[in-house]
Formats: sequence, C-alpha cells, structure tokens
Amino acid sequence: MFFRDILGQERVLGHLRAAWKGGRLAHAYLFLGPEGVGRESVARALAAALNCTQPAAEWDACGECPSCKRMAAGTHADFLVIRPTSEHRQPQIKIGQIREFRRLTAYPPMEGGWRVALIKPAEDMQPEAANALLKTLEEPPERHLLILAAGSEAGLYQTIVSRCQKLSFSPLPSALVIRELQARRGLSREAAGFLTALSGGSLGRALALNPEELAEQRRQVFADLEKMARGSATAVLDWAKRLAKNKQEVDNFLLLAQMRYRDLLLLECGAASGLLAHQDCAADLEKEKARGNPEIWFASFAALAAAHRQLQANLNPQLTLDILGLRLQHQGVSHESR
Repeated sequence: MFFRDILGQERVLGHLRAAWKGGRLAHAYLFLGPEGVGRESVARALAAALNCTQPAAEWDACGECPSCKRMAAGTHADFLVIRPTSEHRQPQIKIGQIREFRRLTAYPPMEGGWRVALIKPAEDMQPEAANALLKTLEEPPERHLLILAAGSEAGLYQTIVSRCQKLSFSPLPSALVIRELQARRGLSREAAGFLTALSGGSLGRALALNPEELAEQRRQVFADLEKMARGSATAVLDWAKRLAKNKQEVDNFLLLAQMRYRDLLLLECGAASGLLAHQDCAADLEKEKARGNPEIWFASFAALAAAHRQLQANLNPQLTLDILGLRLQHQGVSHESR
C-alpha cells in the first residue's frame, strides 16, 4: 500500500507529504476517524515512503526496491502494528506490548531507515500501557515514528493526545464507495448504494458487508416494524426479548429502521430516488409515503436514535428495546386511529 493507492484522503496525504519534504514530520501522529477510511493504509504508505531507497515522484515509495517489496509482503522489520490481544474477555493493548516496543526503541531501526509503529485502536490501551507509552512520547528516539489510530479523542488520555499531532480522516464520499463496490464486487448500482448508506463512508466496512444477508435482515426489520404498529404490547415485549440476545442484530435493526424513515422523509420532500438508502425498495416506499404521516416518521426516527444513544451508554438492552418497541407501537396505533 503506497500513497498513490489511498482513496479519498487527499488532505491528509498532502499534509504528510509536505511535512516529509520539508523535514517537519512529527515524532507522533494521532490519526482520528472511523474504521475503514484508510488510517492503517496511510500509516503503511508513510512507513513505505520513509524507508524507500528510491523514492518516486510526488514523494511516494517506488514500490520496487527491496524495502518496498518487504512492506508490500508485510515482512518489513521496521514497521510494527500493536493491536489488542484476546487473552481475556475484553481485548486490550497491554503494558507488556508497550514495554517491548520501548525496548526496541533503544536500538536503531534494523534496516537503517525509520522504525514506524502503529497502535490501533489506541482507545484499547490499558491505563498502565498508556502511561508507559507516555515516556516514549516525552523523549522520542531518533528516526522513530509513532502513529496512534483512534475513532475519537474521547477514549484517550489528554496527556497522550497533547503530545501527538492530530490528523482527522473524513468519511469517504458516497460516490467513491459506490464506484469501488461496483468495481471490486460487481454489485448493481442499487446494491452498492444500499451498502454505502449503511457503511457511514467507510469503504472497509462496506466491503465487509454481505448484501444478501442484509437484504434478508431488512425484510425482517420492515416486517417487525409493520407488526409493532398493529400488534399488542405482549408481542412488542416478545420482540424486544428476542432481539436483545444478539447485539449485531440490534445494531442492524436500528440502522436499517432509521434508514427507512429517512428515506420516507426524503421522498416526502421530493428527493430523487437516487438519494435513498433502500433504492431497490423505492416503489414500496412510495406506497408507504402515500398513506403515511411525516410527523410519525420524524418521531419514529427520533425514538430509534435515542435508543441507539442509550445502548452506546450501556443501558440495559432489553429495557431499552422494550421502551423503543412501545414507542413505535404507540405511534403506529395513533396513526391507525386517525
């Protein structure tokens, strides 16, 4: 992976190239952004460029020298990736991993260039590991570059953040993700648009999604929403009990349902079908729009968003889904009674 292979992060690449060209590279960077938008790829490309023996034009690695070939093969001795270990229930980056990295920094890079270490996700560092890393950040060794990748600053110690130069990675443009999905997986425009809408601008996440499985889950979600609008309180509580057993199903339900109400509101505002997440369901959504109520859609979307925030704050999943289901049912009953 080289700079020329990175998609959609031109601002970040421009900053790093200018810093390298001007001899102003920071000793530590904090790459902020969602998973799957290129943070690790940029770290690898930067390590390749710094260690390339015959840099190409535009301040990029050549891709042909022995160092570049080892980077491409994942065998370069001076590029390290520190990830959480799974020895316990909660994977964490442990103090022993940071101590081993600090031990290596006492020696020069093995291949004579730069030693680059990527810590990902940095939020998963144990407090003891973060404190150990702080010593390296305070006294950075020569020709060593440290890159921390995190979703946000919220889960990091401020003492760590303040000693790194921050670079924010943006979600990728929808058109770019759709184009890559069509090219790499041969998907239709509608299927690619569906995955893109669910990915949040993350190409990595979009590539990992299974369109057939998601289409089946969507059928179940839409059916559940219809049943809740007309069902009893007992049926709603049974639905919540079933769904709460699987976190991934909960996440998918919330996202797919929110996208449904978003699409209905877009159609109500006269938006083109190309903007819909569920483009292949446009005909059914048009029928729903004709008999629906925008106030109900707004309220349902808000209830789903509130449930998502509550689950992120570690509230009881079944209780949260109980309340969500009853809210959705109440809105459906209110609409039916009008």
